[in-house]
Amino acid sequence: MPALLENPILLILIGAVISLATSVVVTGVQARLLRRNDVREASRASARRLTSAFISERDSDDSADGFLAEAEITVMSMTDRKTRERLASVLRLLRERALPELEELSGVKAERARRLLSEHALEVLGAHLRSERLPEVPGDVKQMLRVEEEALSIRSGDKPRPAVPSEPITKSQVTARPRHTGTKASGGTTARKTTKATGRGTAKSGAKAEEQPAKEGSAFWDD
Repeated sequence: MPALLENPILLILIGAVISLATSVVVTGVQARLLRRNDVREASRASARRLTSAFISERDSDDSADGFLAEAEITVMSMTDRKTRERLASVLRLLRERALPELEELSGVKAERARRLLSEHALEVLGAHLRSERLPEVPGDVKQMLRVEEEALSIRSGDKPRPAVPSEPITKSQVTARPRHTGTKASGGTTARKTTKATGRGTAKSGAKAEEQPAKEGSAFWDD
């Protein structure tokens, strides 16, 4: 082994191999970093284009179908998985927002949904460009995502449309009838007894009044 190390040609060959291996490793690492940087820059450029497109969509009066198709292609080129999935859901709801079934189940009209979804997409893109955590999904967007599958099932005929509840029948108020209690019965009995006693007293007074003139008449004839 020491004899081999004393051979200058062998030492040159070993140095060349080490230099070549180092060069290959460094080149590969640099290429990977450059590729990652290019992908990141492309993703940021896509986010900027989407930001401009969503601003135009939010401020415009009518939605353009070409915007959705172009935006879906741009979203596919983004590297961040969470941002890509969130924006894909927003674009899907933008395409389906005018369905009557979705409007009925979610309670969000098409025009309001367009502005609401565009504003949420702008918030997501802003967080992506700042490398921050994605914002929470608004309540109305959550409701639309929750009923999206049911609305599509109703639209395709796989699921029947939910029945609209009819208005409840208003019953007329019934006047409560007074109940007969023991107090009222006793009061009626007392009244009847009082009437009978009064009648008897009146009859007795009339009889006494008739007897008195008869007595006076008999006294006159006695004189």
